[in-house]
Amino acid sequence: MTVQEQLEASRRLLHALSQVHADFITHGDHRPIFEQLLVLMVELTRSERGVIAEVQRSPDGAPALQLHAVCAWPDALADLRTLAGGALASGEPVMLPAPALPGEALDGAHPPAFLGMPFKLQGDVVGVVGLGLRPGGYDAFHVSFLQPVLTTCGTLIHARREAERRHQGELALTAQQALMKKLALVAARTDNAVIITDSTGRTEWVNEGFTRITGYTLEETVGRKPGELLQGPDTDRKSIVAMSEALHRGEGITVELLNYGKSGRPYWNLIEVQPVHDADGKIVQFVAIESDVTARKQLQQQVSESAERLRLALDSAEDGLWDWNVRTHELTVSPRWLLMLGYEPTLKTSFEFWSQHLCHPEDLPEAHRRLTEHMEGRTPMYEFEHRLRHKDGSWVWVLGRAKVVERDEQGRAVRVVGINSDITSRRRAQEHLQAFIQAIPDMILRVRADGLCLGFKPSALEPTFMSPDAFLGRNIYETSLPEQLLTHLRAALQRVTHDSSLEIFEFPMEMPFGIHQYEARVVPSGPDEGTCIVRNITARKLVEEQRRRQQEQLEERVRHATRELESRQAQLIQSEKLASLGQMAASIAHEINNPVGYVSSNVSTLGGYISVLRRLLELHMRMEEALPPEAREAVAELLEQIRTVREQEHLDELLQDMDDLLSDTKEGTARIREFIQDLKTFVREESGTTQQADLNKLLQVTLRMLRHELKHKVQVRLDFGPMPLVRCYPTQLNQVFMNLLLNAAQAIEPRGDIHITTRREGSEAVVWIRDTGRGMSQETLERLFTPFFTTKPAGQGTGLGLSICYAIISRHKGRIQVDSELGKGTTFLVRLPLSEE
Repeated sequence: MTVQEQLEASRRLLHALSQVHADFITHGDHRPIFEQLLVLMVELTRSERGVIAEVQRSPDGAPALQLHAVCAWPDALADLRTLAGGALASGEPVMLPAPALPGEALDGAHPPAFLGMPFKLQGDVVGVVGLGLRPGGYDAFHVSFLQPVLTTCGTLIHARREAERRHQGELALTAQQALMKKLALVAARTDNAVIITDSTGRTEWVNEGFTRITGYTLEETVGRKPGELLQGPDTDRKSIVAMSEALHRGEGITVELLNYGKSGRPYWNLIEVQPVHDADGKIVQFVAIESDVTARKQLQQQVSESAERLRLALDSAEDGLWDWNVRTHELTVSPRWLLMLGYEPTLKTSFEFWSQHLCHPEDLPEAHRRLTEHMEGRTPMYEFEHRLRHKDGSWVWVLGRAKVVERDEQGRAVRVVGINSDITSRRRAQEHLQAFIQAIPDMILRVRADGLCLGFKPSALEPTFMSPDAFLGRNIYETSLPEQLLTHLRAALQRVTHDSSLEIFEFPMEMPFGIHQYEARVVPSGPDEGTCIVRNITARKLVEEQRRRQQEQLEERVRHATRELESRQAQLIQSEKLASLGQMAASIAHEINNPVGYVSSNVSTLGGYISVLRRLLELHMRMEEALPPEAREAVAELLEQIRTVREQEHLDELLQDMDDLLSDTKEGTARIREFIQDLKTFVREESGTTQQADLNKLLQVTLRMLRHELKHKVQVRLDFGPMPLVRCYPTQLNQVFMNLLLNAAQAIEPRGDIHITTRREGSEAVVWIRDTGRGMSQETLERLFTPFFTTKPAGQGTGLGLSICYAIISRHKGRIQVDSELGKGTTFLVRLPLSEE
C-alpha cells in the first residue's frame, strides 16, 4: 500500500470504529457489530475471507471457539482452528502460507496467505480474528494496522460479558430476603466486593473480594462507613449525594464511583446497593455489590480518544466520501464531497444525478467500465481520475477510489463505498509542467536505472532520426544511440540514483552533416530513475574555441607589453638611482672620512701612550738587572723612579683611556663596513623575482644611507609596529623610501621633524611618512605623480622621483596616497598587500 492509501485506510478504520462504538452504546447488540468489523477488515486489507470468533474455556481449561462473524469462508470454524492453535498458545499473530487447510502441505516460499490475530482482555486471550487469501500476502504492517480493531473486539467481548454478569447480579438481588445469608456465604468467594451494613450505613461484614480490591480487611472495616475508607479527593460528590438520597428513601441504586484503596491506588467501582427490609418493611440492612471496572473505564477512555482523533481527522480531511446503494441507486455523500463541487451540504444526490449532470461525458464510459470490472470482482478496487462539473460550470479533476463492501448471496455487489480527492491543482500543475517541458528545445529522456525508457521528448531544433515509440518502453542501452553516450549515461544514472547528485558530461555524435558536440545533464527524478537532458553545444564549443584563441593572443600581447614596460621601467629606475648616487657622493666621502679620522687620531695617541709604557718597561728591566741581594739600595732607588714616572704620566688614566680609544676605533671601522654594505644593497641591480622582506629593516637601511642629509636639519621620530614579511622587490622599496624621505627633508626649512610609523591593518602593511615642512597646494597635489613634474629650480630635479615611486608601488599591487596643506606639512601613506605564504 502507498502512504496515501495507508492514510485513507486509517481514516476509514477510525471512522468505522467510532461508529461501531456508537452503535453498541445505542443498541447493545454485538453480533451485527462484529459483522461490520469483519467486513471493514476484509475490505481494508483486500482479503477474500474473514472470521471473528470468541475463545471460551471449559471448566477444565480447554479452549473452545464461538463464531461471531464469517465472511466468504465455507468451513471457517475448522480452518480457524489451524490458525488459532498457534495464536492461542503464544498469544501472538500467526501467518501461514497458502494453502492453510488441513491435510495440505505448506509452502514456506510463498507469502503468507492466512493471518490469525488473537485479541486479549486483561492479559488473557478472549478471541481471534482470521483473514485469508489477500493478494501479495500479509506482513507486520497489517498486524499493526488492525490493532485498533482487535482492541475494539476485546472491548465488545468484555462489555458483553459484563452485561451478562450484571444481569446475573440483578437476578440475584431480586431473590428473597430469606436467602441473603446464603448469598453472603456465596459472596464471600466471589471476585466482586460484597458489603453488608446496618441501617445507618456502618459496615457489618465484607467478603474476601472486598479485601482483594481495596486492601482493607474485615476487622478494619467493621463499624465504619465505607465512604470514610474509600472516597477520595476526585470522587464525584454528586454521585455520593444521589446515592445517599436514594438509600434514605429506601430505594436501590447503581452508581459508578472513583474510589481509593488502602495503598492510595485509585480505581473505578461499579456499586449496586439494595436495602433489606424486615417483615414490617423496616430497613434493617443494606447490601452492596461492587465491581472493579477500571479496565472498562480505561477502554472507554481509549475509545473516546480514538473517536475524538477520528473526528479531528475527518474535519481536517480534504477528501469527499460517498456510499452507493446499488439496489436503490441512492448515493450518500459527505458535506465535503458536495462543497468540493460548490453545492450546499444539504443537496440530495443519486447515481443518476452523478452520471447525467456531474461526470464529464468523455470520462463517463471509462468510469462505468472500471466500476463494472470491480463490481464483477475482476479488479481489487475501483480507481480512476476523471472530471466532475462544478456548480459554476467549471470542471474539477478528482481521483476516485472505491471498493465493494457488501454483496448478496449470489455475489452481486450491493454496496460500494468510495472517496474522491480533489486533484485539480495537481493536474493543472502537470499540464503546466508538460507545456514547460515541450517549450524546452532539448531532447529529454526519463530512464530507469536498468535502462528502461519511461519518457521521451524529442529535440525541437534537430531531428532524432527515431520516433518516440522507438524509445518508450524499450531498454535505452539496446537502441542505436552512440556507445559513448550510453556508457556515460549508465555511470551517471548509477551515481544520481545513489546520492541524488547532478551529473554533467559531453560527448560527440556523428551526424549526416558532420560531427556535433552534445552536453548531457542527468538529475534524479525518482527513487530508481533519472532524467537526462541532451543539448547540442556545437555552436557554443566553436564560440568557446574562438574566444580561447583570442584570449591566448591577447594574453601573449599583454605579456610582451608587460615585459617591455618592465624593462623600460627598470632602466628608468636604475637611471634615477645613478642620478641620486651622484648627489650622495659628497655625503659618502664625508661619512667615510669621519671614521677614518677616528682611526688615524686614535692610532697617533696610542703611539704616545706606548712610548710611556716603553720607558716604564725599561725601568723595570733595569730594576730586574739590579735585583741581586747585595744591591738592595740600588733596587730601592729604581723603584722610586718607577713610582715617580707613574705619577707624572698618570699611568692609570692612560691605561683606561686606551680602552676607550680602542672602542672608538672598532666602532668607526664597523660604521665603515656597515655603510659600504648598505651602499652595495641600495645600488645593486634587481634580480627580477620577489623576495620576503621586513619593511622596518628596509626603512632603517634607508635612514642610515641618508644620515648625513638628515642629521643637520631633521629630527627623525620612529614608531615601528610589529610587521609580518612582505613579498616585494626590496631595492625598489628602498628607492621609494629614499625619494620620500629626501623630499620631506628638502621641504623642511630650517629645521623640523619627520615621523615614520609602520602598522599592520588587516591584510595590508601600512607606512606613514609625515613631515613638518611647508606643504603643497591643491594644484601641486593634482600633478604630483605626473612624470617630469617638479617644483624644484631648474637643474635640481628630474621630476621622475614620485612618478617612479607610484609605478613601483603599483607594481607591488599597493597604493600610495598623499595628504598635504600649505604651511602644515605633508603625509605620504604607502599600503602594500601582505604575503599569503
